[in-house]
Amino acid sequence: MLTGRILIVSDRQEVVAELEPIIRAGHHLALAVPDGDEALRTLEEGTIPDVMISDLGSERSLEGIEYVWRFREMNRVGRHMVVVEDGAPFSGAFGGGVLPREVTPLPRPFHAGEVREKIEDAVRRIDRDLVALRGEMYRELARLQQAMKELVRETVNALAATIAARDPYMHGHSTRVAELAGRVAEALGMGPHHRELLETAALLHEIGKSSIPLELLHKTEPLSPAELARIRGHARTGAEIVRNVPLLREAAPLIEHQNTDYAELAGELGAGSSEVLLAGVLQVVDAYDAMVSARSYRGPMPREYWEETLRAGAGSRFHPHAVGALLRIVLSPES
Repeated sequence: MLTGRILIVSDRQEVVAELEPIIRAGHHLALAVPDGDEALRTLEEGTIPDVMISDLGSERSLEGIEYVWRFREMNRVGRHMVVVEDGAPFSGAFGGGVLPREVTPLPRPFHAGEVREKIEDAVRRIDRDLVALRGEMYRELARLQQAMKELVRETVNALAATIAARDPYMHGHSTRVAELAGRVAEALGMGPHHRELLETAALLHEIGKSSIPLELLHKTEPLSPAELARIRGHARTGAEIVRNVPLLREAAPLIEHQNTDYAELAGELGAGSSEVLLAGVLQVVDAYDAMVSARSYRGPMPREYWEETLRAGAGSRFHPHAVGALLRIVLSPES
């Protein structure tokens, strides 16, 4: 059972001397302050008791009565007890509006067994309420996490919609790459977080092309070196766009290095980094979909071409594990 911290608010030394042994006999920690102001100071300094005992026979215990309300604000599951006795200065205040009604009376003269049982009951209830509160917190955390995921997805969809509005091909390409990248990630044994991160990066990997004129993207004649450099620079532009959205920032390195050769990825992203494989998958799937899809200036590439390109590039241009997983998927009889 929980070991409780019990704070006694009383300037009557005889009351403190009677209560402390009873509290300690139950293996709880007993603290004592002489008045409400000191109790409030104790709370503000960060010592939050589980049980507060106010002595209604002590005039000073209700000085600075706001400590009672502050205690309830700071400890949702805490319990409040009051020492009551015939002829005490505040005996008529109990339940009369000075103190909260949810208090447990401790009649004086004290009967050790009765006081101990009330304290034990209070601590048991606190322990039970803490379990319920943890469950409530976990449920709220799960709800917030789900809301965050939905917000990320809505943000990604909104950005992807800007791509589709400008060039339907790019959106269709990004959607296909995201779906296939998710399958490759699953085949490689990636966890849900990395799969979702990869799919997000895939949906947004073409967003940098929004800064490139459509006539250049759809140009059928050979590109000049300057035009080619501008198109290849879309990855960095897209990464900068995504970095400015805090919820999507983690996808930026994958977008930036979507065209980086496998042989250079470790140097760019760090040897052993999970981003190496993630960026490698994005690059391989992106290249595959580009080859098998029709463009304004050509039709889809034949299997002999794209399969040989991927196999020949494995280990140099492309991540070998990503190539292997992709080929197993696309060459499967079920695909």
